Amino acid sequence: MSSVKWKHIADAIRAQIESGDLPPGTPLPSETELAQQYGVCRVTAHRAMFELQRLGLVVRKRKAGTFVAEPPPAKPVFVAAVFPFVHDYPQVEYLRGIRSALPDQYNLLLCETHNDPHREAQYLRRMQHEADGIIIYPTCDPKNTALIQRLLESGKPVVCVDRQPEGVRCDVVMTDNYQSSLTGLRYLLDEGHRAIAHFTDDVLYVSSIRERYEAYLQAMREAGNEDVNLLVRFFPSHVGIKLDYLAQAVYDALFTLLHQPRPVTAVFCLHDYYMVAVLEACDRMGVAVPEELEVLSFADAPPLMTRVTRSVHRLVQQVYEMGRTAALRLKRRIEGEVMPSEVITTLASFYPAERILRRENVSLRRISSQDKEEEP
Repeated sequence: MSSVKWKHIADAIRAQIESGDLPPGTPLPSETELAQQYGVCRVTAHRAMFELQRLGLVVRKRKAGTFVAEPPPAKPVFVAAVFPFVHDYPQVEYLRGIRSALPDQYNLLLCETHNDPHREAQYLRRMQHEADGIIIYPTCDPKNTALIQRLLESGKPVVCVDRQPEGVRCDVVMTDNYQSSLTGLRYLLDEGHRAIAHFTDDVLYVSSIRERYEAYLQAMREAGNEDVNLLVRFFPSHVGIKLDYLAQAVYDALFTLLHQPRPVTAVFCLHDYYMVAVLEACDRMGVAVPEELEVLSFADAPPLMTRVTRSVHRLVQQVYEMGRTAALRLKRRIEGEVMPSEVITTLASFYPAERILRRENVSLRRISSQDKEEEP
């Protein structure tokens, strides 16, 4: 009977500790007081306190008494962030958002792939064993599709950010690139532009690049321009970080586009690198932006904003918040919550260029001149 009584006392105190009614540091009654409170002998009270001490719920301090113990440190959780570059934009903003949403016991393992599918595959295989969950900014290279699918099938929590690998069903947090691009492009159409160039990467298997290109094609169809072969320039994706090479390649392309029979009046850039290259090319050629050429670009690098705010139409992704959303989604999966995979999208914010000179009749002039070119 006494064994049942000591367990009853221990269970009662344990329930109060776990519910928070007895927070850490709270002094507990002495064994004599407990024996009187529960109507048992002191040996039974001692056995109850010994059990609580064995469970780590109380600590005994000599000449001070017994106190509710501090909770043990939470078990560390490791989250792998498999990203192309961890110090470049927009990746650094994703990482800031991810870190801000995770508790202190969550540790980020930074895995920099340099946008190399082989390095990406190596990190994914390694993190399958070393990390509790993975947030990946994928290369989207088809060679790694099966690997990512196997990770998911093994039960490893995986969340993709920024782009979605084709054929993979998993949680994805990304910009609605199609609708966001259409917002900016339709603004240019409303301004009267019809000859709009597009500078982009040549890897259309990357979902974000493909969706921006598809939005461009749709806008051109709305403008009655079905043939865009002379207006689109695809650049090898690896040149994006070779700025000198990219600057010259963009200069050459823009020079040609501005001196063809129907010169372009606007350029839609995939991202900041193309935007900067276009602005530098315009500086070299003496072309005023936006007075003589308007530029629309996804712009995610804050250090560039001072220069471009007045002259460039910007599409700014909600990168920090998307990082937070991805981290919270992964945390729920690591903690065992079962839920269907979901693609969570958000629109980029559109910021038109600040006008330096008002051009009330520019739209009419552009359209009328193009109509004349189209006359038989």
